[in-house]
Amino acid sequence: MITRFYTADRWPFLAAGASFLILCGAWFFQYGLGYEPCALCFDQRHIHWTIIGLGLVTGLGMVFVPSLRKYAPIACMIVLGGFLYSAGFAGWHAGIEYGWWDGPASCTTTGDTDISLAEINAMLNGTGAPLVLCDEAAWTLLGISMAGYNAILSALLAIASGFAAFRPRHG
Repeated sequence: MITRFYTADRWPFLAAGASFLILCGAWFFQYGLGYEPCALCFDQRHIHWTIIGLGLVTGLGMVFVPSLRKYAPIACMIVLGGFLYSAGFAGWHAGIEYGWWDGPASCTTTGDTDISLAEINAMLNGTGAPLVLCDEAAWTLLGISMAGYNAILSALLAIASGFAAFRPRHG
C-alpha cells in the first residue's frame, strides 16, 4: 500500500507534509509546552518552510501539468538537497548545544548579545521576550536535543527523497 503512494511524482507532496509535521512538533513544544526557540531554531524552521514550498510547487505542477512528471526525479533530488541542508544545519546546531564547537557569538553564552539595560529590565519584569541561547538545549530525550532530532529526521527524509527519485512514476 505504501509503495503505491511512494513514487517520484508524489514524493514532493509527502516531503512537504513531513516538513509540516516537523514544524507542528516545533510549534507544540513552543506553544503547548512553553519552550521558546532560539535564533538557530527559527532558521531551521525557515528551511522546512522552504521544503514545504518546493514540495507543493513541484507537486502541484506535476498534478496540473502531467507532462512535468518526467521531471519528478529532479524534483525529488531538489527536495533531497533541502533535507540534506536541514540535516546539516540542525546537526551543526546540535553540536553547538553539546559543546562540540562554538556557535554564533550573537546567541551563545560566550558571545556578545548586544542587549540594552531596558531589554534586561523588561525580561526581568516578565514584559520582554525571553533571551534564548543557542548553545543550551531546552529539551532532550535520550540525550538528544530537538535540533538533534531534527537532524536525524531530516537525514532520514533525505534518504527517502533519494529512493523516491529512482522509484517508478505514477501513471
